[in-house]
Amino acid sequence: MTSISPERIHVLNKHDVNVEGNYVLYWMIANRRLHYNPSLQYAVEIAQKLGKPLLVFEAVSTRHEYASNRIITFMTQGLLDNLEQFNAHHVRYIPWVSTPLQSGAGLLEMLAAKSCAVVTDLFPTYHPKYVLNQVKARLSVQFVAIDGNGVLPLSLGERAFPTAHSFRRHVHDHFAHHWALTPEANPIPKKHDLWIPDEMFESIIKASGVELTPFEWLWRVSQGGTIGENALSALDIDHEVSAVTAMIGGHSSAGVRLNRFMDEGLNHYHTNRNDFIKPAVSGLSPWFHFGHLSTVEVISRILEQEGWNSTFIDHSRRGSRSGWWGLSEPVETFLDQIITWRELGFNFAYYRDDHTSIDSIPDWAKKSLDLHRNDPRSNYTFEQLEAAQTDDELWNAAQRQLTRLGIIHNYLRMLWGKRILEWAPSPEQAAEWMIRLNDRWALDGRDPNSYTGIFWVLGRHDRAWGPERPIFGKIRYMSSANTARKLKVGPYLKRWAKDALQSNEFS
Repeated sequence: MTSISPERIHVLNKHDVNVEGNYVLYWMIANRRLHYNPSLQYAVEIAQKLGKPLLVFEAVSTRHEYASNRIITFMTQGLLDNLEQFNAHHVRYIPWVSTPLQSGAGLLEMLAAKSCAVVTDLFPTYHPKYVLNQVKARLSVQFVAIDGNGVLPLSLGERAFPTAHSFRRHVHDHFAHHWALTPEANPIPKKHDLWIPDEMFESIIKASGVELTPFEWLWRVSQGGTIGENALSALDIDHEVSAVTAMIGGHSSAGVRLNRFMDEGLNHYHTNRNDFIKPAVSGLSPWFHFGHLSTVEVISRILEQEGWNSTFIDHSRRGSRSGWWGLSEPVETFLDQIITWRELGFNFAYYRDDHTSIDSIPDWAKKSLDLHRNDPRSNYTFEQLEAAQTDDELWNAAQRQLTRLGIIHNYLRMLWGKRILEWAPSPEQAAEWMIRLNDRWALDGRDPNSYTGIFWVLGRHDRAWGPERPIFGKIRYMSSANTARKLKVGPYLKRWAKDALQSNEFS
């Protein structure tokens, strides 16, 4: 029996638990944290039931298309944060980064072969999804993936929801029940026998024939700057995409930002989130993406601060953006973003294998874009866009923020995409370019949320709009001129001007 909701548990092969194994192995690939981690909670429960120790193995791959200094630095900072956390909780933890000298080929299989079972994380897109599909047939013990992507289990949806409104009704129908089943804040008991003794651990590593990633090298990478660049120089990754010194990976750094948002931003979220210089936003999407922070922890903090319980719910507001929670406008607005919109993206990625393809947009959007396929447009090359070389200074500023800081303000990210649709030779090319730019440069790229934003530009989760326009057809239109009339863009243009200080230390 487990405390984890059965809808979160995905058994990936037909093998039984090996009661003769030496330990339970938790292969951490998406929920890269100790706190509010249902995968870790499940692994701990199995280990305690069997009377076995626990081994946590967190691997960082450098062998995927968008591996870069930026991504590997952020993830390595998370490794060191986790190392400190697991050591403090007396649980054996292996931080691993693949290098040319130590690819780690076969390491997972070797660790799994000596285990009772392997527990891992479910993630519905990009590299984590790929590696699960590659590995599941190669393990000889029970292999279980746990869904820790949000408040609602992905399997609960049973289908890809087409609109935010339909998914919001789904959230409102199931939130109260599943909120009572959310993962524990700290899944490791205060008193336990989960530690692998030194002698046993040394024999496990020796048998693998692989040397562990040196702590000193991990530390150097985590420093960023010249020290980090030198440490990463031997890796076959994208060195042009530099680390962002203002963004430090790991749960501890995320906690600092969360505290700041709770103190300074949350109560102004509904009015000031579109301030381009000091927006009242959490800014936590990179930490959510890499699993360093759970959205459940953020929601829990907010609801606890508000003194919320299920008696606050106004069921007459089912499906509405406001009023259902029985809370203040800024809090309800934020909860709608972090639950409805974020988990809508995960739902779509889970049920639609084509979620990174233009084939996934609604039929009305496909027809409308196709009708305007041959409309005249200002064609820029991909290279011009990546270098922020257009005649639209607001767009250029947003692109520079992306390349230097690894994020774009959420409102401007929508405008950024709309302009790419307007400039690309075709809608298909626009989708491909948005994905390439975002996945390469954004810390929160390669994520269901990112793909939701990209394909929202092309009509996903939206409706037809009028009047019909060249290129856009019935797709929702946005322009830099309209944005400049609605919002204060002057300070933003100055901050991200071409001749502004070439710094990534702004956040």
